[in-house]
Amino acid sequence: MLNRIRFSTQAPVPPAGERLVRSFAWVRRVHTLGPQGTNCQRAAQSWIAGRCDRAEIVLHRSMEQAAGEAAGREREVMLGVVAYPELHSIIYRHLQVMRLIDMFIMDTDEMVLAVRPDQQAEPRLCATHPAPQSLLPPRIERRFVSSTAIAAEQCAQGEAEGCITTLAAAGLNGLHILRRYGPVPMGFTIHGPSSPVARCCRAHV
Repeated sequence: MLNRIRFSTQAPVPPAGERLVRSFAWVRRVHTLGPQGTNCQRAAQSWIAGRCDRAEIVLHRSMEQAAGEAAGREREVMLGVVAYPELHSIIYRHLQVMRLIDMFIMDTDEMVLAVRPDQQAEPRLCATHPAPQSLLPPRIERRFVSSTAIAAEQCAQGEAEGCITTLAAAGLNGLHILRRYGPVPMGFTIHGPSSPVARCCRAHV
């Protein structure tokens, strides 16, 4: 005889204390991937504006570094992005002190193929974060870096002929836009202390 499994059509109601987690006024710092011009920085600005307007953004050279700084700190969180290749490893590495506490979808900045101002032809070597590398044709060689903003920096410094980066980072580094791919709907995650309910309550005392 087959076992029958019944699925409830009603969403579960969290305990009263757990609902306090949805208030993020206790957050003072949001750690995420930098430098200036990343989609993560843009997402952090948006999240802070809507959830915790007193928090500051701290930018790091890698998401792993951002997680290490946020892990175990009472009023600090990490903003991650679902396209980050090692996000799963970061989550499990800090499982005892940090958990997923919020998620949202937001369009990224425009993704672009940019080159140095003196370069007009298609580049042979491009700096790119591993996540958006598929925007490049297979014939273009990749130089992998830890963020789209660093890709723009390396292109500007002559370490690569071109880069896949954001429109903002291309502008900050004075690059020429060769191709525009438009914005990409993207998921962003917020990781905070493993027991944020008590911390939320203390934040309002």
